[in-house]
Amino acid sequence: MKILSDFSKDVRQPDHTSGGYQWWYFDGVSSDDRFSFVVILYEGNPFSTRYNGALLADKNPSPVDHPAISISIYEYGEPLYYSFTEFDKSACEFDGDKPLVKIGTHKMEGHLDGEQLQYELQLNEKLPNGDQLKGTIVFESANSGNLFKNGDNTSTGHTWNLVQPRADISADLNLEIKGEKRKVQFGGMGYHDQNAGNEPMRNEFDDWYWGRFHFDYATLVYYVMNRSDEQQHRAWLIESQNGEVLKTFEEVESADKGLTLFGLKTARKLGFRSGNIEIRVQQSQLLDNGPFYQRYKSDAFLRIPDEGVVESTKGISEYIRPDRIYTKFFWPFVNMRIWYKSEGPHWVQRSQRLYRWTW
Repeated sequence: MKILSDFSKDVRQPDHTSGGYQWWYFDGVSSDDRFSFVVILYEGNPFSTRYNGALLADKNPSPVDHPAISISIYEYGEPLYYSFTEFDKSACEFDGDKPLVKIGTHKMEGHLDGEQLQYELQLNEKLPNGDQLKGTIVFESANSGNLFKNGDNTSTGHTWNLVQPRADISADLNLEIKGEKRKVQFGGMGYHDQNAGNEPMRNEFDDWYWGRFHFDYATLVYYVMNRSDEQQHRAWLIESQNGEVLKTFEEVESADKGLTLFGLKTARKLGFRSGNIEIRVQQSQLLDNGPFYQRYKSDAFLRIPDEGVVESTKGISEYIRPDRIYTKFFWPFVNMRIWYKSEGPHWVQRSQRLYRWTW
């Protein structure tokens, strides 16, 4: 896996091999913990049954033909708004020179002014069930530069670009849900990265935990990737201005594993230790529960006895088991969630009540 933190590389990758993918990930939690969100823009939607069906049929599909965007907004840990839409490539633009992505009527753009970094998400859509979203989310931070000077920079496999480990966010959103209009505004802390790969994720790893937590002291980012023949367990405590990695964790452990309704065996607790620094993550509140993916609003606890530091905070954490994406038994459930614009909406997506059931 190639690890970097480089704003200039936060662009469309030149390789578009069949089975490949690229996504731009953004999340945030409001200062009062009331609101949280995740927005992901894809070129090569790895969850698309259209893309994966063509892969299984050896049709050599291109990721370029499967751009998508997913938007999740939560209030008090409960879904407030959800969409996942795959577009025709003619409605999208991915820039290879600067951080600029347009997917339908949505736009993501990044700017570097001196050492200050800003990203803006412009969101605008109306769903088949009548729900609507229009607004902006802005991410502002110091430029992280090269955090991983001695990182793993192998040229093959998955690429992870940690662009904004920690950012100040401001959200200004206009929602219409069940016919009722609502304005949602908040500030807080956010995160942005980019991921890319030149083959299906199931070829690269068996399962994967990742998360980010903003303490007053510093930000924790972890990336726990398991393969049948090796483990890539990485976690970092990053200075609050994104300037340097304060600590790399050599000891990562998972515990309290159990089966979900869909048969996923996931750990609800993760632990990180390096010298006298200890962090515990409790994946407390389930935000998204599927057959191959879970998202949590989790609690994290930081303890550094020598410095008298004891802190707790909340953040977003996730788990994926990519081989299960190709289990066709689950595909009808996936098709209820993803709106394939070129084909028209699934009948469930037209229903206020039934579409919410798929969340």
